[in-house]
This record gives sequence, structure tokens and C-alpha cells, in this order.
Amino acid sequence: MSDEILYEVRGPKTLFEMTRPEIEELLKHTVTVVIPVGSTEQHGTHLPMGSDSLQGTDMAKRLIRKFADNGVAIAAAPTMPFGISHAHMKFPGTISISSRTLMTLLTEVVDSLYTHGFRKFVLLLSHGGNLATLRLLANDLALAYPDIKLIVPDWIPINSAAYPEILKSSRPTDEHHSGEGETARMLAYTPNLVDMENAESYYVEAIVDPYQKKPYPGSVSTATSGLTIKEMTPYGVMGSPTRATAEIGEKLYQVIIDWLYKVMKYEFDL
Repeated sequence: MSDEILYEVRGPKTLFEMTRPEIEELLKHTVTVVIPVGSTEQHGTHLPMGSDSLQGTDMAKRLIRKFADNGVAIAAAPTMPFGISHAHMKFPGTISISSRTLMTLLTEVVDSLYTHGFRKFVLLLSHGGNLATLRLLANDLALAYPDIKLIVPDWIPINSAAYPEILKSSRPTDEHHSGEGETARMLAYTPNLVDMENAESYYVEAIVDPYQKKPYPGSVSTATSGLTIKEMTPYGVMGSPTRATAEIGEKLYQVIIDWLYKVMKYEFDL
């Protein structure tokens, strides 16, 4: 039998990694559970398809540790590895599902966890394309269960706001999908899956950049059947990952986890 480690538990256990008795004991101390919702989609030439989902698991484990350090128990469900990734489908390996499918899957996940006693749910965004669907789902689930509370915290703008102070990039506000920030977070958690030798940089032209600041105030959701990611960037990258380090990733995670901790503590009275 090979001595190779096929699965290594890093950090606190999620429900996926726990035994039934461990979960039974955990339920004596908490009704709060984090459900990371990620994706399986292209992340350039240097990051794995599961980057979003891996970061979701990492965030959930860091939250468990943060709350435990403050004397509070919470749980984390397995990360949903599929999300709404239609814009990436021209790159091989991407797996995309519809909003309807995602909502159906998560509804049944929440129902299962509710049956076991969980009442406070964090639908943890781990892929930006899932945000609108998660918000809609939370509203529907709140109507279906009288004693449930769900939150969908969007940490991405919080993280991006810290980029100018933390990243080494000369264009920190243009570092997006698979750029320096995301690459740094992956280096902090799963460096063995990051191929920095093949990292390519590419800044999307402003005219087609979906992250460009709009010439009007307010928040507007848009849906289009126009350009795909491959037509915006040949490498599937939006930014320059070449200066990313694990140290930068740890700083970014601290920003994210500190914010999520404050949100959960307030919203769930933990």
C-alpha cells in the first residue's frame, strides 16, 4: 500500500470529516452552520479548477477556529463544489449548473441540516457568480421555516477594498479573477496546487471589464449573453498573479475572517 497521504485534514474538521458521534456532541453546543458555496471553473494556467471551493473550505475552517478561540462552537458543512459558471464554459474543465439546480441542491442540504437541529445558516459565498441566487434562496428558505435565520455575507468588496494596502501589484484595483489576491489566498492554503511557473498576467480592457466602476451611483445587477471570460482574457486571468505570496494571502484572509466574524457574531448573537 502506498505511503502517500491521499487526504489530509487541515485545521478544524468540517461535518464532512467528522464522525457521527462527533457531530452529535457538536449539536449539543451549536445550531450555527456555515455552508460554503463554490464552483468548479477555470482559474487561468496556474490555479486548479477547484480554487473557489478550496477557498470556501479554508474560510469555513478559519471561522470555526476564530469562534472556538472566543469560546463559541460553530459547524461547517461540506463545500458545494458546483456553481453558476456559464461565463467560463469555453475553457475546458469548467462545470456549470443553473440557478434553479443550485437552489434545489442547497434547499435539500439546508433541509437535511435543519432536520438534525441546525437553525442558523451562513450561505458562504465562495464564487461571486452565486451571489444573486444565494440571496434569493435565503429569502425563500426563511419563508419555508418559521424558526430559521440565514445570512449571505458578501465579503468580496471588503477584501477588494484592502487590496491597495496589501497587494504588491501596481494596479491593485484591477486584480480580480485568478489575479494576485486570489493566487495569494491559494498559496496560503494549498500551495502544492499552485503552479507559479506557469502563471500568466492579463489585464482586461476597460471597455469589457465587468469590474470597472460604473459612471453612475447605486447598485445595478446585470445579466447578459454577450462576451464570455475567454473573449475578455485569453488566459482566463484578470490581473497579475506573479507577485502573489502566502504571506499576502494570510493578510487577506485575516481581513475576510475578521469581517465575517463580526457579521456572524452580530446577526446570530453568538
